Amino acid sequence: MSAEPDGRGPSARGPAVPEAALAELVRAEAAVSGPAVAQEFQELLAGDPRLMHRDGGPRHLTASAIVIDRPGDHVALLWHRKGRFWVQPGGHLEEGETSFEQAARREVAEEIGLGGLQRIGDGPAMLHRHALEAAFGACWEHWDVQYLLRAPAPAAELPLTMSEESPAVRWVPWPLHGLGPERETALPDGTVPDLAGTLEGLALYLARRAD
Repeated sequence: MSAEPDGRGPSARGPAVPEAALAELVRAEAAVSGPAVAQEFQELLAGDPRLMHRDGGPRHLTASAIVIDRPGDHVALLWHRKGRFWVQPGGHLEEGETSFEQAARREVAEEIGLGGLQRIGDGPAMLHRHALEAAFGACWEHWDVQYLLRAPAPAAELPLTMSEESPAVRWVPWPLHGLGPERETALPDGTVPDLAGTLEGLALYLARRAD
C-alpha cells in the first residue's frame, strides 16, 4: 500500500479517531459543501487521526467560524497577521481537543473576544480546503471545518477585541442579502479571495434555517 503524500504510510498511524470529531464530520454531510466533500474529510481523519493537529503533517485539519450578529446584518472579520488578509476567526486544534466546534469557539473567543454564540444548523456549515503560501511555513494545506455562529446582539452592541494574532478586527455588512454587484464591495480590501463565495453559500444555508 502506498504512503500518504506527507511520507507516512498506514503503519505510522497514531491514536484512535476521536469519536466527537468524526461525528461532526458526519453531520457536515448537510453542509453547503455537500456530502461528497464531507466523506473526503471523514476519510482523511480516519486515515490518520494525527491530522487533527498541526504536528500531524503539512496537510491537516483546522476549525473556524463565520460569526454573524443577531440580526444577521454583519459578519466579524479579523486581520490575519501572518497571512496579511481579512478572514474569519479560526485556526489549529490544540493538544487534547477532540471537537472542531470546541476549537472554533475557542478561536472566536481568543481572536475577537466573543462568546455565548448560537450554532446555526446541526453541525458544520461548510468544509473548505485551501493551499497555503510560504508565509505559513510547514503548513501546506488546511482542511477547514467551518461553523456558522450567531452572536446574541446586534454588531453595534458587541465590540470586538483584538489579539496578538488579530491586530485589527471589525464587523462588516453581511454582503449577500442581495446578490447584486454590492456583494463583494461590502468586504474590505484584502479579504481572503474565497470568502465571498463562502458567504454566498452560507447566506442560503442561513435562509433555510431561519427561525
